[in-house]
Amino acid sequence: MKRALTLPLALAIAIPLLGAEAKKSGEPADQPQPAPNATAQPAAQKDSPLVAAAKRANRLGKRPGTVITNDSILTSKGHITTTTIVRQVTVPEPELGPEAKLAQEKAAKAAGAKRAQEEAAVKEKAAADEKARRTAQAAAAADEGFDSGRDDADGYFEETGAKPPQF
Repeated sequence: MKRALTLPLALAIAIPLLGAEAKKSGEPADQPQPAPNATAQPAAQKDSPLVAAAKRANRLGKRPGTVITNDSILTSKGHITTTTIVRQVTVPEPELGPEAKLAQEKAAKAAGAKRAQEEAAVKEKAAADEKARRTAQAAAAADEGFDSGRDDADGYFEETGAKPPQF
């Protein structure tokens, strides 16, 4: 497939080029060309685009307006402009390497584990305090003769004959 495309494309490009070359020369290909003579002048070359642009600008032979040299810099009075506005430059922090990222992740996990342990200790202490408070409250109620197993309202309706409220 590649050969089938390459051969016609090569011929399509080469044939017009060969035809254009024969038209430019204007001489038959059968005539031998004379040997170059040592005394003959070389053919004039065309100017490069840069030289042609310089000629069109009509600057050939003119002296340039300002030439910067070390001497001219030393003798000149430096005209420097300044500003009173100082802008804050923010530089992004460099990315961490793989080792630093691992160390940072380990530190974060350790901090999270420590925080979880502290929270568990606080919860245990709160539960122990609540249990001690209930125990003290039950002991105080027993000293006063209050039976914590029986509610004060038990048997109220039976004793008084009142009807319980209907909701």
